[in-house]
Amino acid sequence: MTKMKGFAIRGLVVAVATVLGWLGFTYGFSDQNIADEVQRNPVLALIGARVIDGTGTAPIDDAILLIEDGRIAAIGPVGSLTIPDSATLIDISDKTIIPGLINAHGHVTVDDNTQLPIREHMEQRLEIYADYGVTAVVSLGSRGELDELEGIKIRDERRVETPTGARFFTGGQNARGETEAEARASVAHLADIGVDIIKYHINGGPNDMSSPIYGALVDEAKKHGLLTAVHIYNLSDAKGAIEKGTNIIAHSVRDQNVDIELIDEMIRFDVGYIPTLTRDLSVFIYENEPDFFEDPFFLRGLDVYGTELELLREPAQQEAIRNNPRAQEIKIALDQALRNLKLLVDSGVTIAMGSDSGSANDWGRWQGYFEHVEMEMMVEAGMTEMQVLVAATGNAARIMNLDEIGTLQPGKWADFLVLNADPIADIRNTREIDSVWIAGNRRALVR
Repeated sequence: MTKMKGFAIRGLVVAVATVLGWLGFTYGFSDQNIADEVQRNPVLALIGARVIDGTGTAPIDDAILLIEDGRIAAIGPVGSLTIPDSATLIDISDKTIIPGLINAHGHVTVDDNTQLPIREHMEQRLEIYADYGVTAVVSLGSRGELDELEGIKIRDERRVETPTGARFFTGGQNARGETEAEARASVAHLADIGVDIIKYHINGGPNDMSSPIYGALVDEAKKHGLLTAVHIYNLSDAKGAIEKGTNIIAHSVRDQNVDIELIDEMIRFDVGYIPTLTRDLSVFIYENEPDFFEDPFFLRGLDVYGTELELLREPAQQEAIRNNPRAQEIKIALDQALRNLKLLVDSGVTIAMGSDSGSANDWGRWQGYFEHVEMEMMVEAGMTEMQVLVAATGNAARIMNLDEIGTLQPGKWADFLVLNADPIADIRNTREIDSVWIAGNRRALVR
């Protein structure tokens, strides 16, 4: 590999291209070549792409992205940076770089359809997330103690080693209790085993934890320095959770329009909001065979999706959904969720992307694919493409206190996607994945 010796890049991209050509630089590295270069030389310079950094600021055209030891060393337009003499140059002109996508509400757990051991199943799911450009996922709910503990082991391993799949953060099993003491004990146990966040449920039913009980739960989480996220459906429950100090509303409000009281409290306390639109879509969309079952981008995941796909194609299963009153009600609820998302984003509430994908035994919540559908639905709700990209990167990291990822800024991990088209022009261009990079390593896409 030809290396530039002490050369300060100045001028236009055409000048860069001329110099690279003079040096014998070639475009089109294989995954293995990139891996070999990183092994020999931890300094990379990606040159010529448009960079969207995840903060919401204007894209940088004709940019240089400098990576050292897996982290971003510098970023700026051509002419503003000096490339170290040790750097390996990679020409990615006419591409777009965005931060790796973060699913702020997913599930990496074990369902009844798998024949794989727990560890292998969970790692398989982290791999498919990464194949679709989701480089980090926050799992808000383990199914049981076995995958809860295995997930914490996987999380810890990925903190000290270069991840091969998506980065993983976990809330373990949901906190709960029938008394304030039980709720506190539930949180204390989760804190002891090392979860990243506490998740709890208010379902809008008579068996919910009362306000004093979930208030004690939230208070205990704060004592342990842990964020709290809540599963809600109703406006009143969202308000009650925020009153007790909950940090994140992990689903849409779906019973009525959000009001100024909720909006003011969310802004006052900097409460994040995760719409999980595809969660509701998945409840009714399989009453017939959806068009995306023939989408080549969806079918990239067929080796993982195949079992669920065949189950959802069964006529009896589709008829059961058509005849399920709850499934039909969710169609109306989703329309309400879309309206509320627009009201909240226009009011300045922090929105983060999350799909609720991978929930155990809730068929058809496709890890990897549904994050792209989620972003497309967010645009349909009235968000701009830039707002959605920030929600899926910088905002998702911010509400989860993931300080080392989410935006392309010096010092953060070099987790990013190289796209063949600009997602600011059309959010569906997030599907145009040229390559996925995690900690400065270009991963081999196997699907």
